[in-house]
Amino acid sequence: MTAPATSARLDDAPLTLPERPLVSIVIPCLNEERYITGLLDALAAQDYGPDGIEVIVADGGSTDATRELVRSYCSPFARLELVDNPRRITVAGLNEGMKAARGDCWIIIGAHSTVRPDFVRQSVEALKRTGAACVGGPIDTVGEGAVGRAIAAAMSSPFGVGNAKFRYANEAGYVDTVPFGCYHRRVWEVVGEFDETVDGADEDSYNARVIEAGGRIWLDPAIRSTYYPRRTLQALARQYREYGAAKGTLFARGRPLRPRHFAPSAMVVGGPALWLAGRVSKTARLALRGLALAYLGLGGFAAYRAAKRHGANPVLTFAAMATMHLAYGAGFLEGWWRERANRA
Repeated sequence: MTAPATSARLDDAPLTLPERPLVSIVIPCLNEERYITGLLDALAAQDYGPDGIEVIVADGGSTDATRELVRSYCSPFARLELVDNPRRITVAGLNEGMKAARGDCWIIIGAHSTVRPDFVRQSVEALKRTGAACVGGPIDTVGEGAVGRAIAAAMSSPFGVGNAKFRYANEAGYVDTVPFGCYHRRVWEVVGEFDETVDGADEDSYNARVIEAGGRIWLDPAIRSTYYPRRTLQALARQYREYGAAKGTLFARGRPLRPRHFAPSAMVVGGPALWLAGRVSKTARLALRGLALAYLGLGGFAAYRAAKRHGANPVLTFAAMATMHLAYGAGFLEGWWRERANRA
């Protein structure tokens, strides 16, 4: 893991900011011509004033029009810079972007996203008001097409994502992680770089280190952003397998995780184990049947409710939930096993 930049802690002294801090926004991206201009437009329209914002786009070698769109963008920002990310993974892009950043506070935003006009202002105000090391808000997931809407519904349901409050919470409070967090500059100085040996757990892993260093993370419903999820179940499976593998790797390294991170892998292991045991044990057969019915019943009900809120198909929503759970669980086991094998 990347070592902290200093031996200091984030709770050594109050985290203060200037009256109008310069905000660095780091955007890691790869082949995002469909979304990058819209995101830049949303940042240019911030009521904080684009002259108080610098935008650093860390590109992993896009082969579409992404790089040209950034270079040709008519920038109202204090600075707009395109930097290279030769490793082509998200965490490396975040590090390359932060090496170029000069702001008093910094925000990481996925290129597959957009933000409300008050996103930066609300983030800065919350950072000042709370004295937290990082602040963020709930993310609105908006799907495109029938499958995309179902995926958005699944990703906005507690049954789909567990107690990841940033997916659906409406109340402010301290949490373990947030998406698109706004960090005090001192976080970078104390916690150091993102860990480039684990891709797929960038924010969660980093935020765990922030908390270990004495920082607090605040969720504020006034800070709103929108995320556009994958548009096919196959792409969703690849995404969640990567997420799971990252968490499995961290677990093998002794990093503490939340209970929600273990549930999918327990399902992936427990189902086949009970099926095998059920060949000789009636109790195991009954347990498997009961758990399957519970999953179908609770999942079906949750999918119906989530689909209704998002205008999605409930069957596709349930399929998206199951895809997320199975892919994440399998990825977790894969990452854990691979890390253990590498250490042997």
